[in-house]
Amino acid sequence: MSRRDDLSRVDRALTRIAKISLGRQAARYRSERSGVFLSRPAISILACLRVHGAMRLSDLARHSDLEPPLVSREVRNLVDDGYVRRTAHPTDGRVGIVELTSLGRQTSEAYRAVADAITAEVFAAWSADDIKHLAAQLERVAAEFSRPVGG
Repeated sequence: MSRRDDLSRVDRALTRIAKISLGRQAARYRSERSGVFLSRPAISILACLRVHGAMRLSDLARHSDLEPPLVSREVRNLVDDGYVRRTAHPTDGRVGIVELTSLGRQTSEAYRAVADAITAEVFAAWSADDIKHLAAQLERVAAEFSRPVGG
């Protein structure tokens, strides 16, 4: 098999993994197991705030890789439902800061715990060394994809 064939296999595998892990069926399964029934963008927003802390809407859009109008709409809903709060920036009152409430943190942590448990179940038959090797290779893949292509 040629390098080109192997790279094509890699691309197909990455595409399949993304479709499976990010698809509706997987999201529904995580929601049912966690009891968290929020949209996928809302889950992403809560996760970003849990990991990175309070931030501006523009930063939230960048960190979550979601379009700013979608982030604004989702944040409005999350505020209404008590998952996040918006406050004025301490030095620039025109800028809003979004932060998790305790409900938002608990919800995000519950969803993350279920996602972690599912991953553990998927890889239950793998040895610790195999998982360590896979993690290192996937981190390497992520780093390579993060670099600008052709630059």
